[in-house]
Amino acid sequence: MRLWSTLSPRSSLAVFAPLLSLLALSLTAAPARAAPSLRPTLALTPALFSSALIPRAVLATPVQPGIPASQRHFRIGHPAAAMSASASLPAQTAEFEGFASSPLIEPTPETAQIIRDSMDLFGARPSAAIFARWSAGAIFADPICHAVGAKQYMAQWYGMPAAFSLSETKAWKLTRQEPGIVEYVQLQRYKVKGLGTVKDMKSTVVIERDGDNRVTRFEDRWGHKEMNGKLGWPFRRLNAFTMPWLISVPNDAKDAPAHSNL
Repeated sequence: MRLWSTLSPRSSLAVFAPLLSLLALSLTAAPARAAPSLRPTLALTPALFSSALIPRAVLATPVQPGIPASQRHFRIGHPAAAMSASASLPAQTAEFEGFASSPLIEPTPETAQIIRDSMDLFGARPSAAIFARWSAGAIFADPICHAVGAKQYMAQWYGMPAAFSLSETKAWKLTRQEPGIVEYVQLQRYKVKGLGTVKDMKSTVVIERDGDNRVTRFEDRWGHKEMNGKLGWPFRRLNAFTMPWLISVPNDAKDAPAHSNL
């Protein structure tokens, strides 16, 4: 896919904050082992990395083959805005560590679509089609970011391709499925672009949805822990405000009517 990230010189703070975050990660993250490890090893958020860390030549990377045209060129009324009839998912991991006793839950088509979208986002494959299924006022939250509204949360996800040459879901299991909420656990493997460092992370993904199956809140709970505490709140909000200065969102995503405030 085309990498749309562009660096804005409007704020030196906008460059400095992500660099501090990257330094913190380098001091705490551990490399992945040969066998998948379910121990949390990476304090990671899509908002953390930006085009400030990637050479300008990389920012001109052309669209990669294999990304459906419907994801690259969404327009009003395009079928991509609707739920896919075949939102394929990898097989669940019944013996997911810490959740082996939880029964396997078969996702409904609506739930499967939301999880498929989530996996694509974590896989550094954001698209206008995905965000057409998000509410314009939705919240994205993890321990170091609290993004409110399309302008903030879309910048978080569109920063992912600049940071990772690889991001894949190694294991997952659906643990809760209700009309208004979906929860699943996952093991995600990341390879940092330019460094080649591979890191594993486990988390619980909590997705709240409205009656139209649109995402209204998206949480990535590292180590399956709920987010709390006021100490990191200012940084989380700073992180959310910073990224729209650094990451540009594709025009086709901005064209989605629910996101006309961008």
